[in-house]
Amino acid sequence: MIKIRGKSLTSRPKIRPTASHMKYPTLQKVTLTAMALVASLALCSRASAQALSSARHTNGSAKSVNPIHRLLFPASTYQIDDGSAEDAIGLTAGGDTICLNEFAVIPGSENISSVSIAWGTPAFFDPSLDGLPYTVALWSDPNGDGDPGDAVLLTTASGVVSQQGTDTFIQTNINASISTQNFFVGFLITQGAGQFPAAFDESNPIFNRSYIAGGANGNINNLNDNDLPVAPIEIYGLFGNWLIRADAGGGGGITLSATVRRSNGNRFVVLNWSPADGGSVNVVRNGSVIGSTADDGSFQQNIHQHTGIDTYQVCTTDTNTCSNVVTVKTR
Repeated sequence: MIKIRGKSLTSRPKIRPTASHMKYPTLQKVTLTAMALVASLALCSRASAQALSSARHTNGSAKSVNPIHRLLFPASTYQIDDGSAEDAIGLTAGGDTICLNEFAVIPGSENISSVSIAWGTPAFFDPSLDGLPYTVALWSDPNGDGDPGDAVLLTTASGVVSQQGTDTFIQTNINASISTQNFFVGFLITQGAGQFPAAFDESNPIFNRSYIAGGANGNINNLNDNDLPVAPIEIYGLFGNWLIRADAGGGGGITLSATVRRSNGNRFVVLNWSPADGGSVNVVRNGSVIGSTADDGSFQQNIHQHTGIDTYQVCTTDTNTCSNVVTVKTR
């Protein structure tokens, strides 16, 4: 039996749905009948033990989450989330969870330099997620149909989960050039039963753009060769998008990261970058220079009681070489 949000559905023999069935949805396709939903959920007999669960549904958290409107980010940032995770998703029995978003290539932004991922949800704070290793992956879409069933793995990079449940995006540097019309960006993470690593934005979802796969031994080289073959998240009656972004800004060779610390009731945004070559850098916040500091690789700003989402970047004052843009969210 597969249990999704309290519903029990009987599995049928192996059926592998493809995103092409839903790529251009009509109201009839989106509002599935009960019979169609049962058929779609019966991915395969093996999938019965690898059902998906959500943190909010499983734990019954009543913590309120304040949705935000989609923000304007640099044209080189690929994103379909609004920065807030109203929920988080994981495999009920644990295993390798593979999540990915599909994007159409922006002309002039074919070279991906980093991937940013938020983990967990503020609705269910779970410190056990911090420290979990994950693998970032980029795939091409050979036939350009937006269906990852034939996705070709381009490259991977390693990362470690931190700042779960805070809607903070953790950046992982990666290097790949996209030559196809569309591409996919995502991750593989090994999680235990009761863990919900995949941050899920349920506000104004964009359908048929977020996908799920995985099982006991996740296969990112062939996304169909999983206990849960790759399929749109909507197949499971879950409607939203992963908090997974890709950036093609390049960053001019300066790599910037950001964390938030609290002290005596104040919040501090701590920036760290490399290389630090001496001289000075301008600190850019939300597109405006807020000051200059020594190019020594670190800077912190006291934002007091400020909450919200802000972007930061550093640029050298002599050559105007700029880092990647990082996004910081404080509550």
